[in-house]
Amino acid sequence: MFEEKLPEAQTEKSRYAVIAEPPYPPSWCAMPHQHPLYEIGLVKAGKCTILLPSRREFFDTHEVFFFPSGVAHGFTTDHEAGVQFVVVQFSDLPTQLTEFLSNRSPIGHFRLLPLEVSMFLDIVHRIQKECVGGLSWSELQCQALLQELVVLLLRSHKRGELPYLNPEQKEAVERALHIFRERAHENLKINQIARELGFSPQHFRDLFHRYVGVSPKAYLTALKLQRSKCMLLHAEYSITDIALRLGFGNVQQFSKIFRKTTGVSPAEWRKTNFSPHPQLSQRP
Repeated sequence: MFEEKLPEAQTEKSRYAVIAEPPYPPSWCAMPHQHPLYEIGLVKAGKCTILLPSRREFFDTHEVFFFPSGVAHGFTTDHEAGVQFVVVQFSDLPTQLTEFLSNRSPIGHFRLLPLEVSMFLDIVHRIQKECVGGLSWSELQCQALLQELVVLLLRSHKRGELPYLNPEQKEAVERALHIFRERAHENLKINQIARELGFSPQHFRDLFHRYVGVSPKAYLTALKLQRSKCMLLHAEYSITDIALRLGFGNVQQFSKIFRKTTGVSPAEWRKTNFSPHPQLSQRP
């Protein structure tokens, strides 16, 4: 067992804790133990070996472990470097998310890139602020931040070895997203947007897909269809008006894409989702 109490950042009623552990020296050994809480921990520096009942799991700098509640474990540090952890503890997690995070059953093992490490630490610091600050609605905010942390880990695992964008590339894709939001009604050409941002069309498509998760064309189409559904809820817009206002070539093209995505035509979607309101009183 640990011989010293680790510094915690939590309130008496909080179900969350952030533990910034001091560096463990080389060749340190923690005896097997288990916690009633769940744990997500970043190896901030150094290396260690997690000791499980059936095997050993090696963790290097910028790798993350996930322990469901009640999993017995210990660890040994590297004989040269030692190790330092940043750990978030929490009391509850939906069963499905626990299964997703336990990608090396019974624990989870994730490898983060430098940008992801910065994102991880930022989320953890925000959780710590909520825990110690006595802020209103802190439990709800901690829950939201924990979900953000879980999404970061799950996406990093799905990403595999695909690198994140550097700051300049990220800024360029954000500019593209702004253009799409502001000019979705125009007949935008992806190749033209790529040239405006200083990229070849294929390189821009690769960067966009890496950052957003879908191709630029798929994102722009989804954005237009989302707006078309809002417009279909207003009787003053005909389906032809909507198609032309959103930059589709013609109403047939709009209807074809809408049906392919939703399974019904725009007219059928409007009939299902739009009910004319009764006459409202004009009296003050």
